[in-house]
Amino acid sequence: MVNAVHQQYDAIVLGGGLVGASCALALSKAGYAVALLESHYKPADSSAGTDETTWDSRIYAITPSNQAWLDRLGVWQKLNPERICDIARMQVCGDAQDSQLVFNADDAHIRSLGAIVESGELQQSLWHELLDSDVTLVTETEAVARIAGKQSTQLTMSDGAVLEAALVVGADGANSWLRAQAGIPLSTHDYGQMGVVANFETTLPHHHTAWQWFKRDDGILAWLPMPGNRMSMVWSAPDRIARGLLELNADALSEKVAEAGGYILGDLRNITAARAFPLVQRTAQHLVKPGMVLVGDAAHTVHPLAGQGVNLGFRDVQALLDVLMQGKKRQHIGDYRLLRAYERARKTDIVAMQTLTRGLAELFGMEHSMMKKLRNWGLGFTDRQHMLKKFLMHQAIR
Repeated sequence: MVNAVHQQYDAIVLGGGLVGASCALALSKAGYAVALLESHYKPADSSAGTDETTWDSRIYAITPSNQAWLDRLGVWQKLNPERICDIARMQVCGDAQDSQLVFNADDAHIRSLGAIVESGELQQSLWHELLDSDVTLVTETEAVARIAGKQSTQLTMSDGAVLEAALVVGADGANSWLRAQAGIPLSTHDYGQMGVVANFETTLPHHHTAWQWFKRDDGILAWLPMPGNRMSMVWSAPDRIARGLLELNADALSEKVAEAGGYILGDLRNITAARAFPLVQRTAQHLVKPGMVLVGDAAHTVHPLAGQGVNLGFRDVQALLDVLMQGKKRQHIGDYRLLRAYERARKTDIVAMQTLTRGLAELFGMEHSMMKKLRNWGLGFTDRQHMLKKFLMHQAIR
């Protein structure tokens, strides 16, 4: 880790979260000289994540294709297998008793629909691989000014250092500094909801099943399987209900969540404090400018009901690498025409996921009795269409 007075790179990545760290690592392994700027970096604790009594309440469902990509980067195989749980089955329930849609990995002839992993575990694995790579880590400082030239961009740091690169990648989150500096407009849609997350021990085994309930009045409740008799809850609830959940003590929260899920896993015991984050869909109107590109939450955020936020970010990085490698011999890494190919490649995937998640959230929030019958009929109808279900599963595991 260095904070040099003036250093030049092929690419500088702002933000060392899951998407930013994976981007820096992938660029480096592709042969580029890379600096990763993360002002809040903390050295990985080799004992972190091994205590069976400690679980991260922020978890992700990583798709099989992204697992394979992380494996090629040398990251996935560094995870402790005892902290990973495959999803073999997913059951989606409407707000009527006979309304459900069930996905089974076996039906699609695949090993799993995805894998549940804790955010901290995956972050730690990425940092371990980064420390063994050629990526230059720039820490304990932050970018305060940006000067974009024809062939490169200079970033002035808070400690006076200057970093220069042909390409600057904004992976610095939903409130991206780089996006604001570049003057890229942002479209937002506030759902008026919060995502409440917490983990629980269960009385009954989950059999690697994920559940999701669409509840008209209470929002969308998801239970995701974790190793052993444990599950992670993501309750996307109206602000009023979410605040009520946060006010409950551990026993009352356990009872509330167990009741909401119909005691399908028996009684629950809360093992991590409930946390909440506001649900806002954000879309950067442009993903690229000359010499810069946005990935991950800096480019887009989606409703968590499909569990696709970080998966979209990983697909951003893979698409960026594909474009850069295709143009490596004939185009400058920060060339606007080259980067526009990345933007075009990602627009369809991003818009489709945002449209799907927003549409489902709004559809199941409608109170009209005819809409309730229609949406519940739609779940049951889809469940009986085997080819359609297989297609939907393969789309979901990309």
